[in-house]
This record gives sequence, C-alpha cells and structure tokens, in this order.
Amino acid sequence: MAKTGQGPTGGTTDEVPRIVSSDEVLGGDPRIEGTRVGVAHVYRRHVEGGESPERIAAGYDISLAAVHAALAYGFSNADQMQAIAERDRAAREAATDRVRPEDAE
Repeated sequence: MAKTGQGPTGGTTDEVPRIVSSDEVLGGDPRIEGTRVGVAHVYRRHVEGGESPERIAAGYDISLAAVHAALAYGFSNADQMQAIAERDRAAREAATDRVRPEDAE
C-alpha cells in the first residue's frame, strides 16, 4: 500500500479533489472542495491566460489533481464558465462606473 502524504491544502494526496458549490462561498459558483478557489478562476487562467496546470497549482497552493478536477469540470460546463465570466465582467464594469478618477479629486 502506498503511503499517504499531506497535500498543500491539508488533504491527503490520494484523495480525489471534488468540485462543490454552496451559496455561502463564492456566491454558489463551483469551487474546489476545502478551498475558496473557484473553478472559473482556474479555467480562465488556463484557457484565457495560457497558464499550465502546474503553474496554476503553485499559484493557488493546491494540488495538481485539484487543478485537473477544476479544468475537467470547466471544460464539461463551458456554458456555465462563460456565464460566470460575463457576470464577473459586468460587475467589474459597474464598479468602475461608480468610481471614476474625477470622483477622487
């Protein structure tokens, strides 16, 4: 039997990372269980930013398996990832509209 080690998020390295969602964390968006790392964040960094799974794992201090689980979910639910991205963009634009440089003077 293989030894069980500790992963970066405290889970054992032989556990399969799960994708979960709950209303009280990230507004119900899918995330890697035991973290506040959203699937959409991982998906965007890989798809739009061209980052490797290894780099994403290091950046969030999560296992490579967790990144792959998030990417598998993201690619299987691309419409949901697009809807989250559009919602996030609209929220950023609304925030930018509320705070303008001339307001800070």
